[in-house]
Amino acid sequence: MNRTLRAALFLVFAVTGASALILQVVWQRVISMHAGVDLYSITTVVAAFLGGIGLGSISGGWLADRLGPRKSILTFSLSNAGIGAFSLISIWLFYDVYRDSIVPLESEGVVSFLFHFALLLIPTFLMGLSLPLVSRGVVGHIEDAGPLIGRLYAANTVGAASGAAVSGWFLLGNLGFEGSVRVAASLNLGAALVVLALWKSISERADYPAGTSPHGNTAESRGRGAGGWIILYAITGAIALGLEVVFFRIVDGVIRSNSYTFAHVLSLYLVLFAAGAALGARTLRKRKPNPARAFLLLQSLVGLSALLGPLLLIRAPRLAGLGNEAHSYFSSHGYLDGFSLNNAGDYAKLGFAYLVAPLLLMGLPVLCMGASFPFVQALVASDLGHLGRRTGLLLFGNVAGNVVGTLLTGFVLIDAFGSFGTLRILGSVLITAAIAGAWLSRGQKRGLAVALALVILMVVGAFAAPSNEAAWAFMHAAPLDQIDVEEDSSCANALKQTEGFSEMYVNAASQNGYPFDDFHVLIGLTPVLMHDSPARGLAVGLGIGATTYGLMQDPRVDLVETVEVCGKEIDLLRTLSHENAWELEFMFEDQRIDLLVGDGRKHLLRASRELDVVTIDTLRPTSAFSGNLYSVEFYELVASKLREGGLIAQWAPTSRALNSLQSVFPHVVQFSVESYNNSVFVVGSKNPFTFDRAGVLGRFDALGPELRFSESQAQSLRHFFESVEPQSAPPANARSDQLNRDLFPRDEYFLNN
Repeated sequence: MNRTLRAALFLVFAVTGASALILQVVWQRVISMHAGVDLYSITTVVAAFLGGIGLGSISGGWLADRLGPRKSILTFSLSNAGIGAFSLISIWLFYDVYRDSIVPLESEGVVSFLFHFALLLIPTFLMGLSLPLVSRGVVGHIEDAGPLIGRLYAANTVGAASGAAVSGWFLLGNLGFEGSVRVAASLNLGAALVVLALWKSISERADYPAGTSPHGNTAESRGRGAGGWIILYAITGAIALGLEVVFFRIVDGVIRSNSYTFAHVLSLYLVLFAAGAALGARTLRKRKPNPARAFLLLQSLVGLSALLGPLLLIRAPRLAGLGNEAHSYFSSHGYLDGFSLNNAGDYAKLGFAYLVAPLLLMGLPVLCMGASFPFVQALVASDLGHLGRRTGLLLFGNVAGNVVGTLLTGFVLIDAFGSFGTLRILGSVLITAAIAGAWLSRGQKRGLAVALALVILMVVGAFAAPSNEAAWAFMHAAPLDQIDVEEDSSCANALKQTEGFSEMYVNAASQNGYPFDDFHVLIGLTPVLMHDSPARGLAVGLGIGATTYGLMQDPRVDLVETVEVCGKEIDLLRTLSHENAWELEFMFEDQRIDLLVGDGRKHLLRASRELDVVTIDTLRPTSAFSGNLYSVEFYELVASKLREGGLIAQWAPTSRALNSLQSVFPHVVQFSVESYNNSVFVVGSKNPFTFDRAGVLGRFDALGPELRFSESQAQSLRHFFESVEPQSAPPANARSDQLNRDLFPRDEYFLNN
């Protein structure tokens, strides 16, 4: 293959990387609507996605060696055509078919896992074929295997980074999920046609018998011990994905994320990885270092820089004389509510949150992860006839390690040690790489000195790294004795306590506080007092517990289910209940409450009981995944679970959210709460209803001994029911661009809408 053809193939390979990331982002989001956003559902998707890529890598390697260079390129073209064809029907499969055919069959998630795994296996298997096939087509000399495949990997990763950025910042918000998938499908189908044209230009002489080289150079000694390096790369792959999980959790906390955060952080991560792979490939080609020693030392640098990252995040602002500014930023909501850029200071904070802080945490570790790939590729390459198989096995080992690392970090380490504790453990494990590098360098004074220095620095870094509690306290701008932190795989929860007030945080973003404010209590209390017989209620989201508490005050309520995705909130509230939060103590002692950890929409989808009242937590519409709870389809789901005359109550933060609610519940009234900055919540129903002031006041007064509010709040609530003038909601705007749909959550992508 001449240089022009090779450059064109590199470009096409980058485009397919962009398509793959667009599809991954969209598919995971679409699947979450019915499978949930809890850890188990997300892990299912990740495992299925990586599993398909891993199987595709092994198969692609075997095929590449059997087919030879020219036919491998043709097969790569066909695989892209297959990905594009599947993509065009993927939303129908993952959304419509799943909702209509799979959900009724299962309740525990087994059928869901099998369904998603089987479907995702098709396109991800085809994606996994790519690198072994393309590698077989472009490598003409075995000595070029490491540098060339490293550059290929870098090109594909750069494409993936652009796909993540473009999808997150532009496509999802402007085209919705279906439109974004069509763009990705077009990229794959276009890539298939371009590769087919390139294939016709490749000389027939490029094909030669398996196991041989066109230059007669088998270089068998290069591949000795390949199995050991593949296993080692699998282990480092587990650590790499564990670190990625932790990096994303911490950066999410720094930014106080909105719906654009994930795409930004992912694209930054991939850019760093691609830059590392390109740098490693160039170093290997130009300087020809010992690949074994280079790989081990790079992995030890991953560990060292991961250990130092949190220390840099905490110490760097103070060392730069910006300690007060950092404290001011971490005392704020960050970018949870969107972007407000009015002066140079605002832009400086944006640069810190979206660029400086992520680079301090993950810049060097991710660069080193990427840089290590060309060296390990060179270590497993033996001869051109087995290049595809070795590349496929290497990728499969890494992907298998990725899956293990994700599961181990998500289900075990973060639960036990928290994000920063997990970072310390994962970084410390790589001390073994530095020790192995020292052993390999024992014949070289300079290499041995570097390796031993890394060992010492990593040990020091492991001890110097901040504790989980201290690091989260810094990110909440709180003294250590004023904050309690509880983490699990889904969320990092914190309860920040100042004199007379306790505030709940999720991933460092503030929620609401105790003592309960009227607004959140009224969202639960108002609909039960308005309902003739509110036997069963459901609260989607727990927060500080105020809405659930209001919902369960009426003794006519027999059961109140509350579903919260961040399970550690419950533990923090139990702790608070023992610290004179007597309302919470009563709530936990009440036998009518059923606290469930999981995804609220997923719970509703599978619920068999009919409900009388459903309340939705006051979720910010700019939050990631908020579109799952503010869409027309979600309200249709709620309506299907309500009995005749059932009521829904929630905050209506935007006109689109209100329009979407009214498209399903035509009878809606609005309540303004003066004591909470005139914030508005709504109550809706499919049936006509009125606010019977006398009846509501009578029921409120009849609560008697069951009424568990402070005297001042009881007076405030009664005053509200005495004086409030409910307003009929304005006529709904049914234009498509004024509604939130499952497949086009416009409010969530506020910059584009």
